[in-house]
Amino acid sequence: MDGVNHFSCLKVEPMRITNTQTKIQSASMVLALAMVSPLLFGQAEVVATGLIAPQKLVLTPRGNFLVTETNPMPNLGRISFVSRSGTRRSLVESLPSGTEVTGGGSGPTAMLLRERTLYVTIGGGDLERRNATGASIHNPAGISSPLYTTLLEFRFSLDLDQVGGTFKMSPAQQQTLADGAEIEMEDGSGAKATVRLLASFPHSTPDGSGYRFSNPWGLALSADGLTLWMIDASQNSLNRVDVATGRWSRVMRFAPTPNPTPIGPPMIEAVPTGIRVYGQQLLISFLSGFPFPRNAARVLAINPDSRTVEPFIYGLTSATDVFWRDRGGNSRPQFWALEFSLSQSATPAGPGRLLRWDSAEPIVVASDLRAPVSLAYDASSEELFILELSGRILKVSAR
Repeated sequence: MDGVNHFSCLKVEPMRITNTQTKIQSASMVLALAMVSPLLFGQAEVVATGLIAPQKLVLTPRGNFLVTETNPMPNLGRISFVSRSGTRRSLVESLPSGTEVTGGGSGPTAMLLRERTLYVTIGGGDLERRNATGASIHNPAGISSPLYTTLLEFRFSLDLDQVGGTFKMSPAQQQTLADGAEIEMEDGSGAKATVRLLASFPHSTPDGSGYRFSNPWGLALSADGLTLWMIDASQNSLNRVDVATGRWSRVMRFAPTPNPTPIGPPMIEAVPTGIRVYGQQLLISFLSGFPFPRNAARVLAINPDSRTVEPFIYGLTSATDVFWRDRGGNSRPQFWALEFSLSQSATPAGPGRLLRWDSAEPIVVASDLRAPVSLAYDASSEELFILELSGRILKVSAR
């Protein structure tokens, strides 16, 4: 499957992370969206509410949800288990978190579930601050966790749908992981989890007068199960991680694009946000940076072996995730793209939407979304689930 030849390039017609200017974790924006966005009558059903700064969503084998949630306070990140009926409980608590440079929370982000093994990336927390000139520097007050910008592996003794308690990670256990040893945790109900630090990524790279800080943001697993693909929203990069050893390498960096508006810098950051395996390619969605112009975001098809890049979906606005499914037989695949906001720079910011392609023209599946950030698909029920930064999980039919 080559990816780009099913519809050539898909285009959205005019209706049709970390750099301060590329953050999508804006509390004021979410509040504004929550105030102006109505419930989605006829478009999407609300499954759950009340999640705290949720980042990513995955389904369990029985169709329940795992959600990463972050917090501006130190070590209050968590992974929530949310039932299909919308009931939440904590699966893992006291994960690394902290106040990032623009004031929001940063902590657990991307997840990938493989049988009883859960991979979780940890963001930059309180690593970054600004000096008097506005340059990004390392936090002179120190940091709240030794596990920022890492990839953790949790191996559970039970299927996650059977785990009934809550695992809590202590600061001492965080340090043990950072020192290279595994830890074991118990949930109080008979389940156990063995945790290791699978990979640790540089906190920052030099960037002119300051630094560019890392922000692991998305995960995908290769078809053979040997490689994790990770995108970094702030380093604008794609990384390869060996599942067995944790050895990693940076496959490519994504260049900025010219700013078509008179507002902001001359170039716009790429800001990769979502990643899916698509045959021999990877489909990667890009938020694009400030000033978040309409139609500047896109989805690219990447061949990580040849390091070739092809346009796939373009003309999007503030894209946060992409998904596809094979419909079998001679039918073409369906594709979905999630847009965070159609007017992210406005005050208040506008709502987002979910688009679907059955052919070359997009269909608006759901609009008036409140800062949507992640998609998950249940093949058994043919339903697609949307996670919003506002704290909701929504359901739409994929039929």
